[in-house]
Amino acid sequence: MKEFTENPYIIRSLYILPDEEPVVKYLNGTEAQMEELVHGKIASAGIEEGVCVIHNALSELLKMTENRVIDGTQFYGPMIVVSFDNVGNIISLTEDDAEYFAEQFALKK
Repeated sequence: MKEFTENPYIIRSLYILPDEEPVVKYLNGTEAQMEELVHGKIASAGIEEGVCVIHNALSELLKMTENRVIDGTQFYGPMIVVSFDNVGNIISLTEDDAEYFAEQFALKK
């Protein structure tokens, strides 16, 4: 897999739609792009140190399709998994993290 770590404007993430397998998606990091991907205003929830889920802030109220349960919290609609730095800026998942979370959020058979 080609690495883009030298370019801070290309962010490796996992994009997870309900009832679909996670896919690696490269983001430009803009709020507008993330809002388009989650179909509305974004919110984030930390899932591990330095890793968070970006999701639609109103997904449950909008009755979006159930997606994944993470640490007992049900997420609805599309979600994006990214890393963040010590001041809260979104950064790329490492290749290892992308593979790890793709396995964690794979559909259970």
